Amino acid sequence: MAYPTLQEVRQANAAVDDDGYALLTLSRPLGPYLAWIAIRLRATPRQVNYLSLVLVFVVLVLAAAGGRTGLIAATALVFIWQIVDVTDGTMARALAIRDNFGGFVDYATGMVIAAFLPLCLGIGAYFSPDHSAGDLFARFGLDAAHAATAVLIAGAGISVIAMYMRLINRVLFIRFGDSVIEAAEIEAPEQRNGITYLVTKNIETLGGVQAFAYFIAVAFGLLDALIVLYFLFYLCLLAAFSVSVYRNYAHRTAYLG
Repeated sequence: MAYPTLQEVRQANAAVDDDGYALLTLSRPLGPYLAWIAIRLRATPRQVNYLSLVLVFVVLVLAAAGGRTGLIAATALVFIWQIVDVTDGTMARALAIRDNFGGFVDYATGMVIAAFLPLCLGIGAYFSPDHSAGDLFARFGLDAAHAATAVLIAGAGISVIAMYMRLINRVLFIRFGDSVIEAAEIEAPEQRNGITYLVTKNIETLGGVQAFAYFIAVAFGLLDALIVLYFLFYLCLLAAFSVSVYRNYAHRTAYLG
């Protein structure tokens, strides 16, 4: 079997646009090297997909277990997962492999960590609070005694909102042939790389700055407060998302096709 050279693997990776996402942009240069090693070990992109899925479940278990060590390990492993996540696609492009099921596993893995990481972090923070949410509550005259419960609810709320918006985007695509993000890019393409777009998407995704925020918050004992603040951010994002859905689709009564 003729293996692609490292240069060929790097070329296969060069054309991918990460759309300004911070962690993806930082992880992407490492993908070709891991892909080249994996190819030499005769691994397939689908096997790397499965490794990525296993890593996600390890992250979730560590996050839910709580404790400073577990939470640091969980949030640090998110960076490893992101590097592995870009590796399978690099391998597939370098080997000219089109695997629809592999693509499904890759997408589903991303949805699993997006759906359950905030919830698991909330569970871990509930059982091992750093009390930063209590301090935050006290600053605003709220009852700090309920801070741990609020963090758990906030983590669950982030997970629900994140998956709700992604589900609605998929339903919009099925019903109308595009989604909220795609519609915004078509109607105002100049805003695609604008400050608002980049900041919002980076804050909202693990591939942006969310993973860095979680890791730093755990390291400095601020995870509880971050989860609460993230929940407030997601509530605002949900409101803006709902308005955008109505504005872009309420007038479209015809069925697709």
